[in-house]
Amino acid sequence: MLKMVAPLGVSVVALLSLAPQGLAQESTSDDAMADTAMVEEADMAAYYVPLASDGGLGTGVYEDETYQGNADAPIVLIEYASLTCPHCAAFHRDGYPALKPFIDSGQLAYVYRDFPLDGTAYRAALSVRCLSGDAFFSAIDALYTSQTEWRRGGSEENLAIEISALTGQTVDEYKSCVGDPKNQETMIERYNTAIDLGVDGTPRIFINGKPYQTSRGWAAIGNEIERMVGRL
Repeated sequence: MLKMVAPLGVSVVALLSLAPQGLAQESTSDDAMADTAMVEEADMAAYYVPLASDGGLGTGVYEDETYQGNADAPIVLIEYASLTCPHCAAFHRDGYPALKPFIDSGQLAYVYRDFPLDGTAYRAALSVRCLSGDAFFSAIDALYTSQTEWRRGGSEENLAIEISALTGQTVDEYKSCVGDPKNQETMIERYNTAIDLGVDGTPRIFINGKPYQTSRGWAAIGNEIERMVGRL
């Protein structure tokens, strides 16, 4: 069952280097098992923000968070992903479809959280944060489907044109979302909270609070959910 996350304090640590001014594109290896976040050295304990005490990482959601499925679903899957991560795109191509029957039946709640690994992903994530409901997930799908066309970055204007065309926003709407200080602050807070909870790269998937890993490909995640449903 989904529960509300405790209110956040303000922390501005790891994502400051990804602010819209002067972002550097981090290289991503398609051969790596997972992308690794570049995090500044800091005493993260000072910024720790606990999630809801009912199960923490596995069941807590933010008040403004968009998710799919029934809030009373007995199984909660939270994905931390970066929109420029090839392995995240692979999950959405191969793994996510296996989740849909369980989402539609009310047995699974699916929460998508951005954990941007580079400046391009940060911009895309900020733009998507302005969307909700079906528009939010449609934008996520479009960005992953066309990831190779925009993930390497480019000029600010080119990114605005390319990303907004995929998210269904106008260029001005995109720029407003990316440049919104409150939007940036929220992204930074939640990024740092994810680090405190042990997220160190993407994709990172938690099912009812437990990390999920597979050596059989992302499509196998459907078997894991089916196993859990059978034990309800």
